[in-house]
Amino acid sequence: MSIAPRPALPADYPFALKLYIEAIKPFASTWIEWVDEDQKALFASLWRPDDTWIITLNGEDVGWVEFRRTGDEIFLKQLFISSEHQRRGVGSRVMRLLLEERHGAAKSMALFVLKNNPALGFYERHGFGVVQETPTRFVMRRETGDAA
Repeated sequence: MSIAPRPALPADYPFALKLYIEAIKPFASTWIEWVDEDQKALFASLWRPDDTWIITLNGEDVGWVEFRRTGDEIFLKQLFISSEHQRRGVGSRVMRLLLEERHGAAKSMALFVLKNNPALGFYERHGFGVVQETPTRFVMRRETGDAA
């Protein structure tokens, strides 16, 4: 299994949008009235290819991750793996790569996750703990020096 991240390009937008909608819509619909056109417009305003890696598995695009350094912390904005490639270690490999790549650059990594998203367990298995919550999301954090 060869997992390799590559920098995102503007041409990756349709792939990223499709995966985002497939992954988030079932969970976000619990908290908000999901209107496809509104969500597509929101996604378009937030898409940052410069902060994004496309995740490839044996040369095939299977996911994407967006992250940004803010001071001494990496903020993991998005991590999506296509449903047919989930629970196969792809996300774990990406998490390890992020933590190894960013270890010297930041002291911690933080993220938001919807409370009803099963990814919560994935993040807990990778050492993230809940540090704050809103009515719909958990804020999670872990030190980058910890084992992934």
